[in-house]
Amino acid sequence: MRRLLWQGRVDEALLALRKPKGTGSPALGPFRELSDWVFCWYPGLQVRAPRGEIEVTTGLEGMRVLSAFLDGHADQQAVTRAEQVLRLCPMGDAALEPLTAALATLVYADRADLAGRWCEPLLEQTTTHCAPTWQGMFAAVRAETAIRQGRLLEAERCAHAALTHMPMAAWGVGLGLPLASMVAAKVGMGKYEDAARYLAVPVPEAMFQTPAGLHYLSARGGCHLATGAAQAALTDFLTCGDLMRQWGRDLPGIVAWRLGAARAHLELGRTGEARTLIDDQLALLGPAPTRTRGIATRLRAATVALEARPAVLEEAVEVLQISQDQLELALALAELGRAHSRLGRSHRARTVERRARHIARSCGAEPLIDALSQSPPRPGTPGAPDGAVPADPGDVGLSDAERRVATLASQGYTNRQISGKLYVTVSTVEQHLTHIYRKLGVSRRVDLPALLD
Repeated sequence: MRRLLWQGRVDEALLALRKPKGTGSPALGPFRELSDWVFCWYPGLQVRAPRGEIEVTTGLEGMRVLSAFLDGHADQQAVTRAEQVLRLCPMGDAALEPLTAALATLVYADRADLAGRWCEPLLEQTTTHCAPTWQGMFAAVRAETAIRQGRLLEAERCAHAALTHMPMAAWGVGLGLPLASMVAAKVGMGKYEDAARYLAVPVPEAMFQTPAGLHYLSARGGCHLATGAAQAALTDFLTCGDLMRQWGRDLPGIVAWRLGAARAHLELGRTGEARTLIDDQLALLGPAPTRTRGIATRLRAATVALEARPAVLEEAVEVLQISQDQLELALALAELGRAHSRLGRSHRARTVERRARHIARSCGAEPLIDALSQSPPRPGTPGAPDGAVPADPGDVGLSDAERRVATLASQGYTNRQISGKLYVTVSTVEQHLTHIYRKLGVSRRVDLPALLD
């Protein structure tokens, strides 16, 4: 049954089981390990995780620890148990599943920093001693932790190793895991054509019944955002949210779909909708300085008045330094520098942006490096000293069509409204905005100079 489910042959797998009379839920009976596995991988099948006290004694309880976390959402308890599994589990034929499940527990508990630390020695051992399946699985986990630590070059390398050690057909419904990491890495590095090629790889339809499908949808949404298709991105993130709530898995450590949707709303000029999603996400988080809290705080800065923005971004920087996501830290620093610049604090802006540029280079985040390399605001533009002549948008190479779109966007019109006013498609508006942002060195419409008109 597990082999059939891994291959996405769900109907055949269910036929292998007897079902309780009058229900559609599979009767796994005493098969505790299988129940844990199905509960983790196919939450839509509504198999209940076995209840009872968990005691980590052999290190082989990793899948049980993961299923208990997904069932009860007790972060700190899950982290403690997962690390116990990683310490005790003996390397051998039976160790692959408990070890990867323990690492997944750490990732989903929003502790990618811990998962990354445990991954390094495990990946070294598998490279030396283990079969290709082991090497592929651990490389995929390391790629995901590297993405969440903002280490794009490492994520690209590990995702490539995962797809090399195991052919794509062997990944089954798990294919979304290395593909998602690869796409996210390529997007962060500005290699959008490469990302599109990986998104064109056929994936099993049943993958979208599994957590791997959530990772894939999130990465695809990020690619849509980076290439100007904000509406398509919003659809992907909201689909993640729908699935996660249906499954009872609304955990930001799996996919912080509210924040992805908020980014899409910001691109579409819907600040109010973005603010609601960000505040909802913050309300669902505990007090710990997690990566998700840092990202949410960074995005929240885009929804407040310019004068209040530096304080919010400084909070985001502090949290992201603790949670150790280098790319998100660089983004927060870049936005903090931009806010200081727009408020006329040139010296502070240069200091912060210098640090952001250094971190972005270490991540391999070429689009961010390019944005930070843009010349500082000219006199008369927002953030420049007062009393000078406004800059001509033509000086930064905007075409006539781009200038018209930028002017309307800076005045608060949505993409659909701009489409109607200029008699072009919404997709064309989104493409123009992507080019405008790159040329002006900004990341969203709220940063567009108000003097474009």
